[in-house]
Amino acid sequence: MNQSKRLWKVAFTHRAEEDIFEIFTFIAECDGPDVAEAILEKFITARDSLRELPDRGRIPPELERVNILSFREIQVKPYRVVYQVNSAAHEIYIHVVADGRRNFAILLKERLLGSVSKKKKKL
Repeated sequence: MNQSKRLWKVAFTHRAEEDIFEIFTFIAECDGPDVAEAILEKFITARDSLRELPDRGRIPPELERVNILSFREIQVKPYRVVYQVNSAAHEIYIHVVADGRRNFAILLKERLLGSVSKKKKKL
């Protein structure tokens, strides 16, 4: 008997939801709501693809260079979707959705590593 694979739960962080809202709003204003809807559908398809293949993305090179290997990314061109896999909980957390033409070294440092630096300073 062939059992179906257990799908992974995929969740956006609050900040990643804001990213998508900002992208959608910008595209809707510049190119129209139909184009914005099409991009939104691509984000949804990308999210859904992670439910079956969570490790399919690559490690972001900006993080790999500094030996931070716990994040992965997939592309919804020209956007990069950065996520983290929690194998123990069978969950995926999407942290960043941003235009890949941005300076990702700075963006990832602020968004993913900034909270770690702040916690260390408080100690």
